[in-house]
Amino acid sequence: MLSWRQEIVNHYLQKSGPIKEAAAATAITDRYLFTGDGLYDGVVVRVDLNGYSAWAQDRLMIYRVNLLNDFFTKVLNYMDQYGGIYFRDEGDCIISLFSSYFGLDDPYAPVDKFCKAVVRDRYGIDRLTAKAIVAEGEIAFYQKSNEIVTGDWSAEGEPFIRAIRVEQAVESKQQIYYFADEYDALFSQYTKAPALGKRYYWQWYYKYEKVQGLGLVRLAIDEYIPRGKV
Repeated sequence: MLSWRQEIVNHYLQKSGPIKEAAAATAITDRYLFTGDGLYDGVVVRVDLNGYSAWAQDRLMIYRVNLLNDFFTKVLNYMDQYGGIYFRDEGDCIISLFSSYFGLDDPYAPVDKFCKAVVRDRYGIDRLTAKAIVAEGEIAFYQKSNEIVTGDWSAEGEPFIRAIRVEQAVESKQQIYYFADEYDALFSQYTKAPALGKRYYWQWYYKYEKVQGLGLVRLAIDEYIPRGKV
């Protein structure tokens, strides 16, 4: 029996193209198997649509459904491409995990590529954009008693809390938000500066932001600007 998480992922991976072969589908679901309780370093990424609440106020339900279906299909396919794991969704927000628990040799390497893919893309016929919030730290993986028979699992830890608090504090723009110390130590090595004379699409900078429950936080921000040139 597939867990609900596996069923959701398989549905959206198959929806965007031909139904995958049985072997390929099995390989996909194997990544989601619970392999035992444990504490692992990992990355939480929250991806949510910019301006969704205002957009949805005067939209019929069918338009909301179509937008979210497009959003889920694209984000979950990017997630699968870059080695992320779907954790859960909260309305127009999708939460993904990158961790050695799921077989990643380096859980930090694919995060920047995943975030840039989902932030650069547009969603639905009205072409809404998204932002991504990244937080790193120790994550606890475990099964509650009701999850044992279904193969489901749970995860919790400080990165979940810090990510949602930053999301609530920052601007809704085509941007990737990192904690500055985590970006410098773990993620900056995977980003490349644009070559001289070449067009660039991403501009990063540091900014202090007042975040409820965290105080004054220094963030590293990568903003999508498809018009710059070195």
